[in-house]
Amino acid sequence: MKTKIVLISVIIIIINSFSASAQMDCRSMLGAHLTPFKKDGNLLWAIEGTTGPGMMTSPYDSLAEDKTKIRGGMILAALDFGFMKNKSHIYFEGGYKNWQNSAYVDNSTLTDSRHFGMRQAFYSFSNEKTKIKVGLHETRLGDFFLIDERVLGASIDKEIGAFTINVRGGTVNKSFARMGRFCSNRHLYSIVNPDFTEKIGKKVGETNLVGFALNWNPHHVKEKVETKNNDEFSSSNDEFHENHDFNEFGNSDEFSDNNKSNSKQSFSVKNVGVIVYDEFGTEEYIPNNKLYTGLLVDFVLPFGFFMQAGGVYQNMLNNNTIAYIAKIGKSQSWNNGSLTKISGAYIGKYDIDNNAIFQPLFSNLFIGEVVRMDAPNFPLWQAAIKHRFPGKLKIHIAFKAVGELENSKTNEQDIEFGLLAFKKHLKVTVIGSRIKSIVFDNGIMMARIELRLAF
Repeated sequence: MKTKIVLISVIIIIINSFSASAQMDCRSMLGAHLTPFKKDGNLLWAIEGTTGPGMMTSPYDSLAEDKTKIRGGMILAALDFGFMKNKSHIYFEGGYKNWQNSAYVDNSTLTDSRHFGMRQAFYSFSNEKTKIKVGLHETRLGDFFLIDERVLGASIDKEIGAFTINVRGGTVNKSFARMGRFCSNRHLYSIVNPDFTEKIGKKVGETNLVGFALNWNPHHVKEKVETKNNDEFSSSNDEFHENHDFNEFGNSDEFSDNNKSNSKQSFSVKNVGVIVYDEFGTEEYIPNNKLYTGLLVDFVLPFGFFMQAGGVYQNMLNNNTIAYIAKIGKSQSWNNGSLTKISGAYIGKYDIDNNAIFQPLFSNLFIGEVVRMDAPNFPLWQAAIKHRFPGKLKIHIAFKAVGELENSKTNEQDIEFGLLAFKKHLKVTVIGSRIKSIVFDNGIMMARIELRLAF
């Protein structure tokens, strides 16, 4: 206990020593470091501090060079109480943030933010076939790109034979939205828009969602089978958004560490998913109801590759359109324990109404480190390669690229290097980016280092 108190003090000093000028990412390692207050106790806690200084060149000729620093800090703390043989949990997670928005945004209401905030507060229940969360929590809806958000509501997953049912329902507002006032990573550089939550309500009930997804595994057998990855139902979503960053459009099992390529494996359908999803709210924020229906199919290909393809139809007044996706990738485990992942994807849309805009509020794809491209930027292409080296430090290097084919024709290339040290308590990530767009006077270069310490 005394050790943790000392470490808390050190983290606070480190974070406040950086005069923040950009908002921090909200990835977390808290869950991996939850420890009991007492030996074999049911009440666990953890704390984490993050800081990430860096530099970015100016996209506009009119801005001075001394306004390109990127700095900020955050402290997160978590409490987890388990009962009913650890099938049920009550979980709280919140923290303090010290940051300022990018100097590239003039007259923004988000230019300064030093405050406390709640990240998650929920009750969860899980057994072999059922997972439930109720309260404030992060969630997705299957592998579809319609929901990746922090909601006040309920998430239910139920496995019935070869089928898995996913149900989501709740409300979202600016105070706790994943890209909102606290714990948001979309304002990190703020080179295009200072507020990416302008269409999300300020009060509970102003912007809401409800959705249903059904997944069918055609290879299901009666014996116990490996279920689809449901990391969002862990207590604190360890590295939830980081994993999602590199697997932009789903959590296909072919990207797991256990997969090995098999040149003899033939073509087959691995999973078929259907979705019905609705966004509704007050006249100010959602004047026209938005209904989405979609189909997504996962394929297993020869030589260890996988493919994911499907589409989502948006039914909305004067905004009927279809968004579609095709992704291919491969995960290769090597004999020395290293792992290589590659992927490429294209997301486009077909307009039924002229100039229709695909506009789910809570999709939050955030493709790209700096520009964070999303559904309004379709059509997009994306490619990535990541290699994790063997060893205790978990060293990895990654290259990612994304491009917008129309509108501003923005494109970005990123390189990332990371490792874990001090028995996985310290995570170090170095990121470099290059961005070009017709909306900027200059191409942008960015480099920063992110330090995350958790106990």
